[in-house]
Amino acid sequence: MSQVKIACLLAPMIDTEGPMNVNGTALDGAKRIMGKFGEIGLETAITFGSDHPNAIHTDILSIGSEKQVTALQQTAIAMFQPGTHPGSLDVYALNNEQIESADAFAVAGMLLGMIEKLPHRPDMIFVGRESWDYGHGLVGPFLAEKLGMPYFSGVHELKFHDDFKKVTATFLAGSDKVVYDIALPAIFGTTDSLNGKDSARFTSLKGVMMAKKFQRKTIELADLGSDPNNRTAITQIEPVKSDRKKRRIEDGEGQQKVDQAINFLVREDKALVAGDGGADGSNASGGGIQFASADPSALGLANDVVLIGDHDGKQIRLSTFQALRAAKQVGASMGKKTSLVIFAKDAKAVAQNAAQCGADQLVVVSGDLFERSSLTAYRHGLDKLMAGSKPAVLLTVATPFGRDLAALLAAHFDGALLQEVISLNATDGKLSGKRIISNARFVAEQKITHDGTQVASIRATAFDPADAAPLGAAAEVSLSDSIAMAAVVKEFVQGVETKGIPLNEAKIVVSGGRGMKGPENFAFLDKLASLLGGAVGASRAVTDLGWVPHNLQIGQTGMTVAPDIYFAIGISGAIQHLTGMLDSKYIVAINPDPEAPIHQYADLSIIDKWQNVMEPLTEAIAKAMGK
Repeated sequence: MSQVKIACLLAPMIDTEGPMNVNGTALDGAKRIMGKFGEIGLETAITFGSDHPNAIHTDILSIGSEKQVTALQQTAIAMFQPGTHPGSLDVYALNNEQIESADAFAVAGMLLGMIEKLPHRPDMIFVGRESWDYGHGLVGPFLAEKLGMPYFSGVHELKFHDDFKKVTATFLAGSDKVVYDIALPAIFGTTDSLNGKDSARFTSLKGVMMAKKFQRKTIELADLGSDPNNRTAITQIEPVKSDRKKRRIEDGEGQQKVDQAINFLVREDKALVAGDGGADGSNASGGGIQFASADPSALGLANDVVLIGDHDGKQIRLSTFQALRAAKQVGASMGKKTSLVIFAKDAKAVAQNAAQCGADQLVVVSGDLFERSSLTAYRHGLDKLMAGSKPAVLLTVATPFGRDLAALLAAHFDGALLQEVISLNATDGKLSGKRIISNARFVAEQKITHDGTQVASIRATAFDPADAAPLGAAAEVSLSDSIAMAAVVKEFVQGVETKGIPLNEAKIVVSGGRGMKGPENFAFLDKLASLLGGAVGASRAVTDLGWVPHNLQIGQTGMTVAPDIYFAIGISGAIQHLTGMLDSKYIVAINPDPEAPIHQYADLSIIDKWQNVMEPLTEAIAKAMGK
C-alpha cells in the first residue's frame, strides 16, 4: 500500500494576544507564532503517523519571511521528531520578504502553486480555518475550489477507514451530531480541537536538535510560474474603541453588592427597564406568500445584489433580515435590485416568514440536496440560478457555514471577498467594509480592487433588521437533479432542541462559564433568563465539558450574539469567548477575580463569587421589574 499523503499548511501567525501597533495599513511589532488552528492540524497528522506506522507521509508548507518561516518550521519539525517518528516527512518553505503586502488571495495563490509543485498530490490537507489572512478563512475553500477537492471545516473527530481511501468525520452541528464517510482527497479546515486534543505536544531538546539537522526544501516564487495578485486592499486599521462604563463593585457583602448593581442597571445606566427581554424585533411575518414557478434564466439574478439566506430548516433566521438591511443599502448605492435566495429541502415553507422583508425578489430553491447545509450543494444551486452568468454581488450571513460559503463562492466565480463585515458600502461600483480583526483588538477597513464577482459575508449582529416593507416578486425553482457528493451521511443523532428564544435573537443573554462549577448550577442562569425572557449561553470550556449543548456556545468557534444585556457569570473572558459577545450593548460580569479579562470589557463588574450574588440579584431584578 502506498503512503497516505497529508499536507499541513502552517503560517507564521501574529500573536494576537501580544503587543502590536498599527503601521499604516498593517499591524507591526507582533511576535509570530504557530497559529492554534494550524497547530491542531499538525498534531493530528503527527498522531495519525504514530497510530499507523509507515502508512503516513506528511508535507509541511509555509510562506513568509525567511526568519519567520525558519523559526516556525523548526518548531514543527521538533514536534514531529523525524528521527524517531514512524512516518516520513518533507518540509517546504517559500521565503517571501514582501508577504505583509499580500492579501489572502495572493497567499492562497502561492500555496496553490506550492501544492502543485509537490512530487505527489495530497490525499488530505489540513489548514487552519483562520490562518494566513487576518481571519478571512479564505485559504481552505480557495484551495478546495482550485484543486477540485471538497472542503470541510470544524470537524470534531476524524478517523481513517481500513483502506485509507476514506475517513469518517464527526461534526457537531448545534446540538446535533452528524457523522459522514468522506472520500479522499479532501481539505479540512481545523479549529481549536480535533480528536479530543485542543493543543499540540511540547517540543523536547531531542526534537530541537533533530530540527536543526533536518534538510528543509526551498521553493522560489519564480518557480511557481505565476505571481498571484491581490484582490483586496486594506485602507485603514485602528484600535477598537471601547465606550464601556467599566463600573466595578468590590466592597460589601453579597446583598450590598446587589443593591449597588440594581442602582446602576435600573436607575443610572437604565440598561434594564420593565418589559425587557424576548426576541429581538424583526420585520418578518408568517404565511401568505404566493410563489410562481420560474426558469432561472428569467430571474436576472446575475445583475442583482443576491443575499443567500440563513435558516434553521423551519423558518428564516433573524440574522438574514439583519443582513438584508446591509444588502438593500448596497443595492440602492449600486442601482441594483436586492434578491433574497433560500436553499432548503422545502424552501417554500421555510421562507413563509419573509412576507414583509422588503426584498425586491425572493427566490426559493427546494431539493433533497439541501436537507443539510453543504458547500457543494449550495454552489451547485447557485450555478443553476445564475444560468451560465457570473454574479455581480453575492452576500452571505457570517455564520461558520456562511463564511465558508462566501470564501468558496469567491474562488468559484474568480471574485474577491470581504469577510464578516460590520459595515458595507459601495463606491464607484466597488464594495468596501469594516472588519474586526486580531481577536477584537483592531478594526480594519478593506475594499475590493478586483474586477469581477464581489462577495461579502455580513456580521448580522452589527445591523438592525431591514425595515418592514412588502415583498416584491416571489419565485420558486425546483432542483431535482443529483450531484456526486464526497460526504455521505453515516449517522445522524438529533440533539435535544433548546426551548425558548434562539440564542442569537434574544435581547437578554445569561451566559455561564467554567466558574459555574457544574451543569446543575446552570439552573440559576435559567431562572434569570426566564425572568427576563432571555436565553442561556455558555463558554466553549463549558460545552466541551458537556455541561450544556454545543449550540449554546458563544465565541470564535460558536455563535456571535449582540443582545441589549449580556450577563457573563463565572466567565474569565478568554479572547475566544469575547469575540462572540463584544457587540452586546451592555455587559454585566460576575467573577471573583478582579484581574479576570472579562472585567476590562464589562459595563458593570461585580467582583464576587456567583454563589454570593446570583439568587439575590435575580430576586432584586424581579422586584425592580414588578414581577
